[in-house]
Amino acid sequence: MKLFSLTAAVCLLAATAHANHCQQYTEQNDIDECYMKIALDYALLHNPRFPFGALVVDHTQNEISCFGANSNRKNKLLHGETAAFWNCTELYPSPTNDDMSDPGLDWSHQTLYTTGEPCPMCAAQSIYRGVARVVWGTSIPDINRSGRQQLMIRMDDVIASARLGGNRPDHRVPVTQGGVLKDECDHAFWCSFSNFRDQEYHQSMIEEDQQVFIAKRDNDYQCVNVPFRKKL
Repeated sequence: MKLFSLTAAVCLLAATAHANHCQQYTEQNDIDECYMKIALDYALLHNPRFPFGALVVDHTQNEISCFGANSNRKNKLLHGETAAFWNCTELYPSPTNDDMSDPGLDWSHQTLYTTGEPCPMCAAQSIYRGVARVVWGTSIPDINRSGRQQLMIRMDDVIASARLGGNRPDHRVPVTQGGVLKDECDHAFWCSFSNFRDQEYHQSMIEEDQQVFIAKRDNDYQCVNVPFRKKL
């Protein structure tokens, strides 16, 4: 747990440095793009080979609550979203040691920003954690077409499966917004996952009639160095 505390503290310092920049915006689209850029920059800095970055933002105050990034160093299950949730609970612990009913953050005031559409594991965590919104950049299908293994279950399908007792629809689920800074996020994932695009990948993409997709990505996204950036 001390590791998370240290990470959370570093993230809080980073958040302080970035906060004022996004607070200048009043239009929701501008706010979303600003925070997504921060999430992507953080991911490219932290782990450019797996640029899954996330941050949690208090949208009622327009302030960053915490950061997270996919690490793979200590626990590969710590996806960016999971790391962000952990860091938030370390920074804002329950005052009564009861995170279930008395969390340290009002999660209904929080928006999760993540460079990649949450996998089913992270989508479920977003529901259980109780965030109000989830904003993502690159879709699960496009991450997969970039070469990386994915569970091909969309976040909206996970949300639609949420039920209260007695099989009642659960309406306490986040609102989603996809495709924010999609071009920049697509560029990062395409370049970062180049080593996964082996012969078997190309054969499968041919069978799926995706040659044009590959050609367009190779043309649009030049991968010269790390971090891979375009129009950031």
